[in-house]
Amino acid sequence: MDSPTASRRFLLWLALSFALVCAAVACLNYLIDPYGLFGTPRIQGFNAIKPAAAERVRVAKPYMATAARPATVIAGNSRPELGLNPQSPCWPDDYKPVFNTGIPGASFYMQTQYAKHALMAGGGKRVLLAVDFLDFLTNTATPATRPDWPALARSYAGRLHIPGEDAPAWQRIHQQAQDQLGALFSLTTLADALGTVARQRAAFTADRRADGFNPGRDYQAIIRSEGQHVLFAQKNAELRERLANPKLGLFPPGQHSNESFEALKGILGWAKQHGIAVTVFINPYHADYHRIIAESGLGETYAQWTQRVAEIAATAAVPFRDFNAQGFELGETPPGPGVRGEHIRWFWEPAHYTAELGQAMLERLLYNSICDVQYQDTRTADAPRHP
Repeated sequence: MDSPTASRRFLLWLALSFALVCAAVACLNYLIDPYGLFGTPRIQGFNAIKPAAAERVRVAKPYMATAARPATVIAGNSRPELGLNPQSPCWPDDYKPVFNTGIPGASFYMQTQYAKHALMAGGGKRVLLAVDFLDFLTNTATPATRPDWPALARSYAGRLHIPGEDAPAWQRIHQQAQDQLGALFSLTTLADALGTVARQRAAFTADRRADGFNPGRDYQAIIRSEGQHVLFAQKNAELRERLANPKLGLFPPGQHSNESFEALKGILGWAKQHGIAVTVFINPYHADYHRIIAESGLGETYAQWTQRVAEIAATAAVPFRDFNAQGFELGETPPGPGVRGEHIRWFWEPAHYTAELGQAMLERLLYNSICDVQYQDTRTADAPRHP
């Protein structure tokens, strides 16, 4: 039988080996940083592109914003995340650095909270706030309740620092430890880290840049392999299904507001208190999008929504733009079935606009008449071209 000394020595070596393996995993996960969570420098050919970050946007963006310390914030959902480029030549020097806090699938209130956090992180003074029709729709058959803002933010508040609205200290410590230690000592993170390195040279791999922007590389991949027709068909079907509920509308019974309208008023009031300039704008939609809204019986609701948003912006004395009424050609016909590698100028699909349309939008939002010309000189050589 082994002596007690030999058993202790074996257990000691086992514990040491386990600790070394854990340390090695943590170091590798930190160096590659597959989600952009730690702000590790991005090195071309090693970890510059973050394919796995697309699935961890809600976790990573608060930490990315803290590292970026932006002077200007782009806020909204996945539409401005794909369309408004923080590296556009449109931005004046005093607007930089710019960070895109767009969060796919988030409630409008969540979008505003992430924007507040990013503004506080860098002492930011400007925000371009995108509003989206679907984010303001509600089930009109559901009785109205007063929004419980802390409860609505409970799942993510620990990641945010908003003076006067911070979660309790214990929640922030627990949430941030869970996010960061979980990412360091995780075999899932290790697999994503190794996949990050392996996919650096793959064409059109999904990505989230350090400035929060989604360059749409996964859209480009679909366009090259299946064609843009597939993107349009899929999004149109999703939109029809989502708007098929006959109980959709803007206000609960007997009310003249809802959670998202109150959140819009809330961030405009908050921004005024903190001396932050806000520009509110409505995302542009392709003609297919408008057509499906009308076919779903929500055309009048949409018109009522745009008017209400404009009224709230006017009451707060902030600039407002509706990019569905700016003279853009929103009815472009996408390439037909079987056509691969080409896309129309302004849209990836009916709901999401390209950075080229975003460039034209920034020209109007920032009153910069030269940025569209400069954009033509900065297009990436491998980007799919419109006809």
